[in-house]
Amino acid sequence: MDKMHIYFLLALILCELFESRWQRAPTMGGILQNVSHYYHRNIFILFLMHPSFYLVLYIFLYYGAHGITLSIVLVMKAADIASKLWMVKELEKGTLSSEFRAMLSMPIPHWMPWINVIIYPALVAVAFMN
Repeated sequence: MDKMHIYFLLALILCELFESRWQRAPTMGGILQNVSHYYHRNIFILFLMHPSFYLVLYIFLYYGAHGITLSIVLVMKAADIASKLWMVKELEKGTLSSEFRAMLSMPIPHWMPWINVIIYPALVAVAFMN
């Protein structure tokens, strides 16, 4: 790995720490409330609150958009944002099942919102090794 890879990884870790910090809540419903707050302020602000997505997109394009691992990370980041937006919209419409709503109020372990700080940089590091 060269210096540029290390800089990218450090920047990605910082972005992931930022995202984990503002989304942090004791339940998934709390995380969705945090997302909903920015969604209602302005959808563009919500997208700006996900800097790691843009960094991964930049890394993907910087290295020629041909790595399967970087493609997977990019799809995972996009799916994460899209699924949270979908859940916020469904909660507002009231179309979620009672079982799903009950699941949103279940406590999540304190380490779970921070796992993205390990997973995404590790996958990008694997992509850099290929």
